[in-house]
Amino acid sequence: MKYFFLILLTVTILSCNNKKAYYTEEESEHIEVHEEIEKIDKEFQKFQTILVKLYKEGEKNPRKVLLQIDTLIALNNKEKEKYKVQIKSDVNESLFSLKAELFYKIGQYEESIKELNKSKYKSGDAAVTYAANYIKLKDYEKAKSFVDSIGKGWYLYDYALGNYFECVGNKTQALKIYKEIKEDKTIKHYAYYKLAVNRFDELQKSDATLLNEIYYPTEDPSFEIADSDNENRNKIFKLMEELPENQEWAGTSILESPQINDKNYYLVRVTNKDKEEFNYFIYEETFEIKFLDTKSKKIMTLDEWRKSKSLLYRLFN
Repeated sequence: MKYFFLILLTVTILSCNNKKAYYTEEESEHIEVHEEIEKIDKEFQKFQTILVKLYKEGEKNPRKVLLQIDTLIALNNKEKEKYKVQIKSDVNESLFSLKAELFYKIGQYEESIKELNKSKYKSGDAAVTYAANYIKLKDYEKAKSFVDSIGKGWYLYDYALGNYFECVGNKTQALKIYKEIKEDKTIKHYAYYKLAVNRFDELQKSDATLLNEIYYPTEDPSFEIADSDNENRNKIFKLMEELPENQEWAGTSILESPQINDKNYYLVRVTNKDKEEFNYFIYEETFEIKFLDTKSKKIMTLDEWRKSKSLLYRLFN
């Protein structure tokens, strides 16, 4: 839904800039805007359900799905229904991506690139897909230029770079990159992490077989690029926002996670607008929250912490 959020943001900004004279009218307008957004989102969710089915069918019969996509694109371009019109560009972007992926899978790399060229996106995952195609076409210079354009810090950059070095026969450099990935526990929740570890193990062998392709990232909505830790992190951020003590919230940081510390908790720090810091343990299975007093190194339940704060207040006021 990365493209769709741009639409929602635009709609919201436009509505918020159209100020009304009375608060009640403004409130009514915002309610109406959110209702419109929900209707647009409902249409996009319907399309995503169709898209998931197309990806699944494409695994068995890619050529048949390619024909179906052409029909869907033609129908989408003629679409005039109020809410479906709002998602036309996003629908086309997703269908172009699926066509490019299917062409790649059946070995029609030039055709895949043509579909990628229809999108305005060229960095991030899109750059990886270009690099994957150019490696197959043995155009190593262009492949490297697209790997470079992925953007350092992008979650797939290092893994794609490692793949590239394998493809050009530089086993030493590829091994170095995979080793760095393997040792970085902060990224263990990404799906590609295990792939990188597998490549590291393979390249350790004296008779290692080098890759001849760069990982092609799918745009299948049902594919999870991160494991359950990503869901846990989202839940943690929400829990922190809801705590009464964090209402003057300025930021939340996850300092440690079970994948990093090999324990059963997350260490979370919340900073408020006065730059005060509050540290919490949040336990992986139960999501129980405990307060960490960093001065005394004491761990307290929230009730114990709140009672201690209340006692201190009575003693010094």
